[in-house]
Amino acid sequence: MVTELKYSSQIKDMGLLSKEMKIACQEYKNTNDLGAIIQNSISNNIFMVNTERRRKELAYKIVARMATLDDFLLYAIADEPYNISALLSLYALMKTDRLVFEFMNEVIKDKIELMNYRLTDIELNQFMLCKAQQSDIIAKWKDENKAKVKNSLRKVLIDAGVLRDLGSVYMIMPPILNKNIKDHIIEIGDKKYLEALGV
Repeated sequence: MVTELKYSSQIKDMGLLSKEMKIACQEYKNTNDLGAIIQNSISNNIFMVNTERRRKELAYKIVARMATLDDFLLYAIADEPYNISALLSLYALMKTDRLVFEFMNEVIKDKIELMNYRLTDIELNQFMLCKAQQSDIIAKWKDENKAKVKNSLRKVLIDAGVLRDLGSVYMIMPPILNKNIKDHIIEIGDKKYLEALGV
């Protein structure tokens, strides 16, 4: 039985983290040990952050995302160019963050299917309003927290190369993934995430 993810506002503190995911996946490729990444973050500060607390938080969050992927995809993040590793980092984030998945699945996917590549702040606000109506958890978030989550969601998609900031609007950039990576994701039963990405 699959457990449904709960809504979380952690995205505002732990965004896409694609650079850190790439570093961690390169470390994993050498050790095949997720625990070593946590230890290396604490001992050697591999993510170059200021406090030991942040080293731990970052390492645990990255390892949690990595744990949703198999070795093929972890090695792809380590070895592929940044644009591909950023998309795979978004895929891992979608697997661990319900709100990110739902935004991709309910907004971005639909817009790509309709070939409507413009996204506005109004649409982001409507999405958050709709989620607050559907979920008591989100409804209880303070307005400031909702605004931070919305801004973080937008930044994640810009960092992943899915959105481009044009000032008053955002241009949706339909992602492109290598065929072997797409085929692998379908093979492991995660086609819904590819569809949500609009791939």
